[in-house]
Parts: sequence; C-alpha cells; structure tokens
Amino acid sequence: MALTTEPLVERRNARRAPDQVRSLILKAAHRLFSAQGYHATPTRQIADEAGVGESVIFRNFGSKAELFETTILTPFSQFVDDWATTWDAKTTSATDPTRVAEAFVKGFYDLADEHQELLRTLIAARVNGVDPGLAEVATRVSGKLANNLGVVSRVLLEHGAARHFRDVDAPVTVAVSVGSVLSLVLLDDWLFSPSQRRPGKARQIKEATQMLLYGVTGPRGA
Repeated sequence: MALTTEPLVERRNARRAPDQVRSLILKAAHRLFSAQGYHATPTRQIADEAGVGESVIFRNFGSKAELFETTILTPFSQFVDDWATTWDAKTTSATDPTRVAEAFVKGFYDLADEHQELLRTLIAARVNGVDPGLAEVATRVSGKLANNLGVVSRVLLEHGAARHFRDVDAPVTVAVSVGSVLSLVLLDDWLFSPSQRRPGKARQIKEATQMLLYGVTGPRGA
C-alpha cells in the first residue's frame, strides 16, 4: 500500500495554489517579454520557465495578448495604489510635499525603466495595428493606465487643499509629469545629444520632481 499511496501524496503536496501559479507565470512572462520582446516569446517558453503546462496559461489569462496586458498593468496599478495609500493627505498633511512628489516621480521612473520593452510594444501596437489582438489590448491598457493617473490627480488635489495651495490643474500637471518621465526613459536618444554627457538618473528625477511640484504649488513663494 505504501508504494501506491506515496506518489499520490507527493503529487498532492506538490500542488500549488492558484495565486502562486499566476505569480510564476507573470514573473516568467515579464522576464521573457522584456528580454526577447513580445512577438519573439512563445507561450510554450513562458510555460516552461514558470514550470506549468502551456494550457495553464490560457486557462488563467485567455490568450498571450491578455497575459501581456496583465503583465504590464499589474505593477503600474500596484504602484499607484501603494503610493496613494502611503501619501494619503489625511494622515500626511504635514509632510514635505517634495517627498510626496519625489516618491511618485522616482517610483514611476523606475517602473518605466524596468518595463521599457513592454511599453514600446504597447506603443508600436497602437501605431501599426498589425496584430489586432495586441492592438485591442494596447487600447485597454492605455485606458486603464490613464484611469490610474486619475488616482494620482485626486491625491495631489487633496494635498493641495490641505496646504492651501493655489488652484491646481491636476490632470494636466500629472499628464505633463508622466509624459516627461516616459520621454526621458523611452526617448532619451531623441532628447540628449550623443556628443554630450547625458544627465544621470538622479538628476533627471530631481528635475521632473521640481516640474511636478511647480505644477502643484505654483511659483515659489506664491
């Protein structure tokens, strides 16, 4: 009896929770999409790296394009939610606004830098539309990312009200700041001459933070 039941026990103990399986797939997909690009990464390779059957990917995510959607949306949504919770104006109204702005700019810069290849894939899908499934996903992702920035606008408005700053055009301020960070990360070769030394990451984050602060507080001393 022991010889027949032991393998069953081992297999049962080897079963992984659904959340763990999804996490393994997302980690594998992120690494491979980033290293090889979306189109050069087959789902079979993702499944092999995650240690699951290829059918498990489709059961959990529906399609390769939808897996890509979750891979890029999850970290950005989690970052915005964590930032908004950390810098809730009701509990941090005495906090230096520079820290609030810098935490957002640095966190977003790091995310954009880590997900460069995925972001470029999204942009290309929106522009060329060669892959209809991916183009549809790109449209959904851009809409959801924009909705996440609405959370950032709300937090900035709350901080502005708590500190009696001038009227803040939060949507435009956030859009300009985020657009600047994305440009610094994705279009750096357009922005900085190859004949000159490029500004370091810390310097870029510092200046982008000052731009965001200026949009919220207005001229210094106002």
